[in-house]
Amino acid sequence: MSNSNTKPEIAARERCGLQADTGTVQPQGTAQACNSSGAVLSNTAPAKYIDYINIKPLRCAVDSLYLSYRGNINPKMEELLDFLKNMAQHTDPEIAAGAFLHFGEHKFQVMPKGAGKFSYVLKDNWFTIQVSSGKSSSVPLAYVQISSELLTFTNLDEIQDHLDYLIYSLGTVKGHPSVSRLDLCMDFQPLAFNVESIEIQQWKTRATQIDRFHQHKRPSGWRIGKGQVMGRLYNKSLEIQKSKKDYLKPLWESNGWNGVSDVWRMEFQMKRELLKSVGLKHPHQITELSPAIWKYCTTKWLQLVTPTEDSYESCWPVTNAWNEISQACTNTECQAVKPVRKERLPHDQYLFVNGLAAISSFMAREGISDLGEALGEFLHEAERYHLSRNQRMEDYLQTKALEKSLRYNTQLKKSKE
Repeated sequence: MSNSNTKPEIAARERCGLQADTGTVQPQGTAQACNSSGAVLSNTAPAKYIDYINIKPLRCAVDSLYLSYRGNINPKMEELLDFLKNMAQHTDPEIAAGAFLHFGEHKFQVMPKGAGKFSYVLKDNWFTIQVSSGKSSSVPLAYVQISSELLTFTNLDEIQDHLDYLIYSLGTVKGHPSVSRLDLCMDFQPLAFNVESIEIQQWKTRATQIDRFHQHKRPSGWRIGKGQVMGRLYNKSLEIQKSKKDYLKPLWESNGWNGVSDVWRMEFQMKRELLKSVGLKHPHQITELSPAIWKYCTTKWLQLVTPTEDSYESCWPVTNAWNEISQACTNTECQAVKPVRKERLPHDQYLFVNGLAAISSFMAREGISDLGEALGEFLHEAERYHLSRNQRMEDYLQTKALEKSLRYNTQLKKSKE
């Protein structure tokens, strides 16, 4: 499909009653922009008043946010981070387990390696912070990824204030943070919209690359583009079976999800240059500008159309389902506010389903049906196994717990002598 504005293409658009598409985004000085009917877009327009037939919108949100801070690291902080980074590389697990940084009510894991041009990486359940060395004058002081869970349940201004405090503790910050990447998403329950039946020719887009994905021979999603803008339409219900982001389900249910149907997600990933072109430079503009950005992505950059006999694809009508998707996101503020833990804790299924697999296997191997007997025998055999390798089972478990406490951003309680 052609996306260039050749003269025949412009003539075709005029014949179809459409404006010529210049291929550029008009800069936005405010949150307002006009849709095709001239109506002003606003992040306060109540999408719930739209008569939805094809989809049931469940949630519009900022799903990912990456910020850059210019500045210079404090020499003493760099010395500390360098020490902790070397500690994380130690071959002794007990020493490596001490590679964490306590500050701002966080216990960050200091990773044994940097990332790209950034010398240090700090991680917990709220933030992944990449920090540059004082020797890297051309690299920002910090590059921060804010977790999706934190964005789901915390107001963006509150996140920003907390993050500013952390980064200012690392060194000298110059100017305001800039938005390096922004992902906007909408979760929806299909009604009269058969998402799995979409064909590749239905995508009208400025992107040149379109990829389709399947899971267990079932259509699971699409990825459109790979540059400054990337669109993804995928089965979120299938995805969270792996990611275990079950915290989304109560939000969906509060907006009418029946708890059974698959939930799909339309998502746009936008990078710095595109965001600058729409006037979004600072995080505090996101709530204000995101409705207009969503409108641009779903009317100018990407559309789902119905093929007709017309040889000009630009004249193919936009599907009703896509029009509903385009109109649905008028507010991306968090729907529910609740505390989000800073620790990266394993979910219950991992502990109490996967973790019991060894016990059930042992019971089957030994032909034991009584759980109490099985646990006793299991511990006895485990102790015997580790002694045969010249170590105590308690020492082995203590070492593993230390390693995982660093990964989970937790602290082991001191044993009572």
